Amino acid sequence: MAVVLRGLGTRPERIESRGYYAETWRRLRAQRVAYASLLLIVALALVAIFADWIIPYDPAESRFPETTAGATIDPLAERDTGKYSPPSREHLFGTDHLARDIFSRTVVGLRISLSAALFAIIVVTLIGVGVGMAAAAGPRFLDRLLMRATDVAYAFPDLLLIILLRSVFGDEIFGLNSLLGVDANVLLLFLAIALTAWPTMARLVRGQLLSIRETEYTTAAVALGASRARIALRHWLPNTTGPVIVEATFLVPRAIFAEAALSFIGVGVTPPTPSLGLLISEHFRFVGITWTGLFFPTAVLAVLFMAFSFFGDGLRDALDPRTRH
Repeated sequence: MAVVLRGLGTRPERIESRGYYAETWRRLRAQRVAYASLLLIVALALVAIFADWIIPYDPAESRFPETTAGATIDPLAERDTGKYSPPSREHLFGTDHLARDIFSRTVVGLRISLSAALFAIIVVTLIGVGVGMAAAAGPRFLDRLLMRATDVAYAFPDLLLIILLRSVFGDEIFGLNSLLGVDANVLLLFLAIALTAWPTMARLVRGQLLSIRETEYTTAAVALGASRARIALRHWLPNTTGPVIVEATFLVPRAIFAEAALSFIGVGVTPPTPSLGLLISEHFRFVGITWTGLFFPTAVLAVLFMAFSFFGDGLRDALDPRTRH
């Protein structure tokens, strides 16, 4: 709805009322660092989605140089083995100790890391919002029970959980080596990260709902005869959207870092499936021979981490009604 103000001898000015999300988008675009981080995240996500069309080589294939059939090879002469090649037109990031293309492996590793973050966000949001809403809207004994379970889950380390999951399931999930085209060990890693991250979301949602429960429109809805479940779904849940989105945004770098750390110490993604943490772990041993194998995966991981962190900060400020003007 537009309101036109006209003054004597002045130019008419149009003042438009913006919606909540339109105003949030305007404020986010005004923050250059956060907006640039968002564009960078979108670009990296597109690279991960279309990785199969972007990578020039199979990430698991060794690119050993071909030799002419019947050629005589001098055993004392220096030969090109294809290993530790520096960045070139054929191999943008060089090759590793098995003559595999580092660029192809880094792009596929980026997809694994972003997939871990996306899976964690979905599981954490579903569990965290459900538990937080049930604790705030349910009876007192249910609130205490769920919060004690949340405390236990919050104190449980993700490293121990993934070791337990590996011990129970091994490299299979109910006899399947893969599910929806994703390796079982990768899914177990994603599940372990998600199951150790939901308590923070549950506590946030519960705290938001407890404050909203004392508002006047809640009292009015109760007076009109609305049930507790209807009030929670129709009135309470929409008012927690902003904090939930911000928390989910900050969860992404934590999930990516957890995947990288677990893969680095050897209990995450297993070879030959590449991930950023696994690539860093593999090339850490050969940093004295070549720097490319360690530098590029580490740089991608650092850029990804900082981009989501800066975007989360900007989104939090854009969604905060106390900073609107």
